[in-house]
Amino acid sequence: MNILAIDSTGNKTSVASKIGDDLLSLSIHHNRKDRPDWQSLLEKISISSDDLQNFDLFTFGQGPGSYTSIRSVATFLKAIALVHQKPLMPLSNLECIAYGHSLFHKNDSIIHSAISSDIDSEIYYCPYELKNSLLIPLKNEAILARNDLDSIFTSKQGDTFVGNGWANLSDIEHKTSDASTIIELAMARYSEKEEYNPDDANPVYLKDTSYKKLNDQ
Repeated sequence: MNILAIDSTGNKTSVASKIGDDLLSLSIHHNRKDRPDWQSLLEKISISSDDLQNFDLFTFGQGPGSYTSIRSVATFLKAIALVHQKPLMPLSNLECIAYGHSLFHKNDSIIHSAISSDIDSEIYYCPYELKNSLLIPLKNEAILARNDLDSIFTSKQGDTFVGNGWANLSDIEHKTSDASTIIELAMARYSEKEEYNPDDANPVYLKDTSYKKLNDQ
């Protein structure tokens, strides 16, 4: 399966393509308010606009994170998927971070994933249980005050903690999501029974759970 992924949830954007067994990726850092030109980034990993028709699946990190960047990515990939009549799979960035860790630490059964928000006192958070190489969310994704997150860390010793939301705590893997890991997660989650309709692929911004579909605005 040929897959194209884009992730842009904060001050880093990454693009990745998997064609056959070949995986190419690129990451750049930028200000949160600066949105890269997506097609220019794809061309840096040798993906032209004509090549887009050759992908079987498009996927992106739907958040939570920087809403402007996520929305821009969703709009770009939604248009491509609709034009080429291909599926579009949105994936949680919290799950992506936890899944990236689980690929190398298969014995970690409970993984607490946290992402820093634009407000220093607020953190995006979700705990997962690793079962049969798949992650099961133990709670809904939520915004927590940093003090609440510190309490979770203190009370859940023995579990695993990943993500830059734990940045004020020591000995934590402060990784962020990236397009390569999103491809890995998409491959694990993909089912031929699902349609992955591009019209249903929308950003998730936990501060506004009443967001409208992109094509409704």
